[in-house]
Amino acid sequence: MFHAIRSENSLTTKLLDSLYCEALVLADDARTTFGDADHDVPARETLALSCESLKVTTRLMQVIAWLLNHKAYRAGELTVTELYDENRALGHAVASEAVLLALLPPAAAELARASEELYYRVHRIAARLGVRYQEEEPVHGMMHRLESAF
Repeated sequence: MFHAIRSENSLTTKLLDSLYCEALVLADDARTTFGDADHDVPARETLALSCESLKVTTRLMQVIAWLLNHKAYRAGELTVTELYDENRALGHAVASEAVLLALLPPAAAELARASEELYYRVHRIAARLGVRYQEEEPVHGMMHRLESAF
């Protein structure tokens, strides 16, 4: 049973590595884009840049952490139960606002959109894998709900 769960509920190595690489590239781009921001811009644009910088960073760190958990699982460092523990779930990330994106330099706005798109792709994958895990492990799901209640 464990091997069936492992093979059906994990990401393929190719997809996992691709998503991880994309997240790291975006994180590096974020460091460059937001770190080199022009500080001689109006306060409104500076505030928008700061807000979006935090949103982009949060999204990317959530994605990277989730992907690293799956890499650890693949390497045998986590059990399937540990992998699907709610503490290892993909965290919440706030969406960008069109009004703020319009105030950003084009490169920063595009980076915010790209990080959001990556986050939502990973979010859909995480939801699909989590549902599949819960369907295959009803006892685990029930035990987890009982533990959470107490």
